Amino acid sequence: MTHAIEVGKPDWLPLENAIPPEYCEDYMFMGKAGDIALYKHRLTRRYLNIDAVTGKFYRYANGEYVEIDRRQALDSVYGHDQ
Repeated sequence: MTHAIEVGKPDWLPLENAIPPEYCEDYMFMGKAGDIALYKHRLTRRYLNIDAVTGKFYRYANGEYVEIDRRQALDSVYGHDQ
């Protein structure tokens, strides 16, 4: 799945539904690629990509968004996938 990134009004709901509220302040809204909301972690600079409609998680690889599970997404953001 590929989409151009659109920057607009921040949509925090997908992030708030995915992680505990106290961790949301560590993220910046970067835009959307289709229905996928893109959030960058302030310290690790890694992305958490969440479908705003379904709540599914995605990794950007080889020019497209590939679905991954929640654990993989969070491990990637926090550097536990190394």
